[in-house]
Amino acid sequence: MRQNRVLGITGKMGSGKSTISSILAQSYGFKVIDVDKEYHTLLEENEELKKKLTDVFGEEILVSGKIDRNRLRALVTADKSRFEVLNKITHEFIFERVKYLVLEVFKEYPTVIDAALLFEIGLNRLCSVVWFVEAEENLLVDRIIKRNGWSEKEIKSFLERQKVLESHKKLANRVIVNNFDIEKLKSVIKKYLKEDGLI
Repeated sequence: MRQNRVLGITGKMGSGKSTISSILAQSYGFKVIDVDKEYHTLLEENEELKKKLTDVFGEEILVSGKIDRNRLRALVTADKSRFEVLNKITHEFIFERVKYLVLEVFKEYPTVIDAALLFEIGLNRLCSVVWFVEAEENLLVDRIIKRNGWSEKEIKSFLERQKVLESHKKLANRVIVNNFDIEKLKSVIKKYLKEDGLI
């Protein structure tokens, strides 16, 4: 199942995974699979997933017949056990979607899978190389506030849950510390792409 030139990028929210993915797309022709976006598409379009989630969490997660991500997030943020149930249901759908994109849609191209939960979902099984991206917590919080407009309390709660991701550093092929400016980041990416046989 593992393909040549499929790079998995993982790390906490706000660490810079999307920035690295953009550089790979613009400068090196990588196709980018943003797993968050694919998940959102599944929530909007996959009727089987919608049925499973409403069966478990109730009709209150729906607005105008569609799953409302904010309602769903608020529901699972309030209760850790609900969060685990959500992951159990959604990860299977996400894995199948990403596998289809890697093996069918983008099979002729170098591809990057951008996913905070790369290892939990099992997407590392599709990758030839995995990079773990990290940054100082104050930078993570600033980036998420700017991008998502969440409150600091919401972000801290989310990052607390993502602490489990730190154990994935050992599973990754490389760790990239993204505390520096974009030009420095670009030079690090170029170096690692060459060393990992991705370009």
